[in-house]
Amino acid sequence: MRKTLMAAGLVALAPAAQSAPLIDVYAGAYTWNASLSGTIASGNDDIDMKDDLGYGRERQNVLYFGLEHVVPMVPNVRLKHMVMSDSSRNTIERSFQFGGGTFVITDEVQSEFDLDMTDLTLYYTPLDNVVKLDVGLNVRRVDADFRMRSGGDDGRETAKETFPMLHLAARGNLPFSGLYAGAEINAIRYDGSRVEDYTVKAGWVSDFLLGVELGYSQFNVELDDVSGLDTDLEFGGPYLALSLTF
Repeated sequence: MRKTLMAAGLVALAPAAQSAPLIDVYAGAYTWNASLSGTIASGNDDIDMKDDLGYGRERQNVLYFGLEHVVPMVPNVRLKHMVMSDSSRNTIERSFQFGGGTFVITDEVQSEFDLDMTDLTLYYTPLDNVVKLDVGLNVRRVDADFRMRSGGDDGRETAKETFPMLHLAARGNLPFSGLYAGAEINAIRYDGSRVEDYTVKAGWVSDFLLGVELGYSQFNVELDDVSGLDTDLEFGGPYLALSLTF
């Protein structure tokens, strides 16, 4: 539903952007081939996502669009939606508890997770020529849902949290070619929790709106007793994106 609304918003904005030469609208979508490592807990047992639950690498989906303009003191804006989810079935080799459920050695545990994240980035561009520099604030809403089942026992934990993060991005453009390379970071740490992501990328933008981008992204989320849930998770892997610039 959110993807549909974002796509509809892009379609609605495109004619306005084309008729307003001082406004740039851009959008993109990509599949991120991310590997997962780290632990989750809802008590004293740290459960390893790989060794205990059998998770590995899975494709995740990302969609974004943004608007840049020349109005002084008013920030540029970007919306980004990331859906990270997967499921696994694994025979566990030790006993642990999670979300009110007890899972014992040799149980076959069916697990699944959803990390639904929406970013609102407000940023300024103090430098924009051969090198483009963006500085601002990224407000990220994280909705986390982890579930486990084995036989008649079930465990589940959910958490919702909003993180204001520092946003920094730099991009170097090769004149008259459409080629570019860049990097981006969003990060915050406080009260034992941290959320941070890093991206390096290279791409090409054609004269006909369409562009392509290849990059590597790393996302880390550590929650310290947020709604009873503890996480120390890392997602990382390459991605290939298609983009439009109006």
